Order: sequence, then structure tokens, then C-alpha cells
Amino acid sequence: MTETESQAQLILNALIEVPFSECVPITRSFENLTTKPGIYAVRHSAEGLLYVGKAQDMRERFRGGHKALTWSWLADYDHRDVAIATYPLDFMRWRALSSELERIILQITEPPFNARIPTRE
Repeated sequence: MTETESQAQLILNALIEVPFSECVPITRSFENLTTKPGIYAVRHSAEGLLYVGKAQDMRERFRGGHKALTWSWLADYDHRDVAIATYPLDFMRWRALSSELERIILQITEPPFNARIPTRE
């Protein structure tokens, strides 16, 4: 396992293991969501991971709308059962590794709301 794959597994474990009650709830303004860059997971309280992504500013990523939230509404999930787990990364690490970390995590988990799962290059 490469160092990047190990980091991706560490991040995935953190996103999965954080108690659902500690995830950021869905609100209109997402005021409790960090503005830092990082990897995030949209989670359902019972179904687990729905979507995994990366963002330079996580709050702005959701304020502009997000398909995972639309799809969770279409799946008839109660908004109280959907929340966001985050794993902030410092900016330099985010720039250097976020796409690769996201790709590895998506390949491991294949979340149902991610339309495309990138393949290994």
C-alpha cells in the first residue's frame, strides 16, 4: 500500500467512524460547516456513505447546491437523517493530494450518489 493509499484509508476511516450525531446537519446556510479545504462525506444515519467529495471551501460547496442533497430528497430520506462528515486538509496538502485521495476513497467505497467512480491512472 502506498503512502497516499494509507492516507486515504485513514481519512475514510475518520469519515465513517465519526458518530452521526457529530456530523454537520443539513441547514439552509450551512453555517456550521467549515470553510477549510478537505474531503467530505454525505452520510445517512442508517445507510452510511451516500457521497464522497473534495472541496476547497466546504461551506461554499454546499451553499451553491449539491446533487447528493437533491438525490437524498428524491430517495425520500428525511433531512434529519442526512449529514456531512468532514476531514479538513491544510491548503498545500489539499492542492497536492485531494484528487488522488478522493479517487482512492471512491474506489474503495463506491458511494451510491457519486455518478462516476474514477479509475486508476
